[in-house]
Amino acid sequence: MIDLSCDLGEASTDSERETEARIWPLIASANVACGGHAGNRDSMTYAARQARQLGVHLGAHPSFPDRENFGRKPMVIAPEDLLTSLADQIATLRRIAGREGVDLRFVKPHGALYNQAHRDRALAATIVAAMRQVDPALAIVAPAASQMAVAARTAGTSVIAEAFADRRYEPTGELVARGTPGALLTVDEAAGQAEHLVREGIAIARDGTRVPIEFDTVCIHADMERSVERLMAIRARLGMQ
Repeated sequence: MIDLSCDLGEASTDSERETEARIWPLIASANVACGGHAGNRDSMTYAARQARQLGVHLGAHPSFPDRENFGRKPMVIAPEDLLTSLADQIATLRRIAGREGVDLRFVKPHGALYNQAHRDRALAATIVAAMRQVDPALAIVAPAASQMAVAARTAGTSVIAEAFADRRYEPTGELVARGTPGALLTVDEAAGQAEHLVREGIAIARDGTRVPIEFDTVCIHADMERSVERLMAIRARLGMQ
């Protein structure tokens, strides 16, 4: 089984909500915004109900507390304040999910928090501590070679290694920065990358290098143009339809 995942609960317009609604039946796991960069109780309740009805695994998608910048700008914040914010975000979705009869299974940090914690061990440890404060059984979704994975394993937290079908990789195995030309893959490129990942365990970096990528889940982004088409193309290429 191939675990296709998506970051959801981030919609702010009717068009974006329609896109997310079309994505839910096409995935196995959902990382749901829980108030830091996007999301509110209504969107979290909707997500929990979708997860229950469709059998989708539910995870939290917390971020720096920065709705103004959608959590995509680095923040300087005291570790104790960040821990409190992250724990509150995760706990809020966990409570809502519980009321809807759904288990919260994992946590995937969002945006700048995810990117910074990839290399910053202290920041990664704060994320893991917040998760464990809410529920020690929660797993973290992160690149296998990231400091988040290292911090999680050190604390006894399970790691769900993540790969991306719709983002281009550097030869180092890191993602090409979003603002870089070619960083966001086209529909056909994403389908091809998903096939490389699943069939060979590699991604083709922007310099043509074949980069080994360890993964348990393959993520696509709902907020990228043609995201539904991209996801359907990936499923078709992998024989999932």
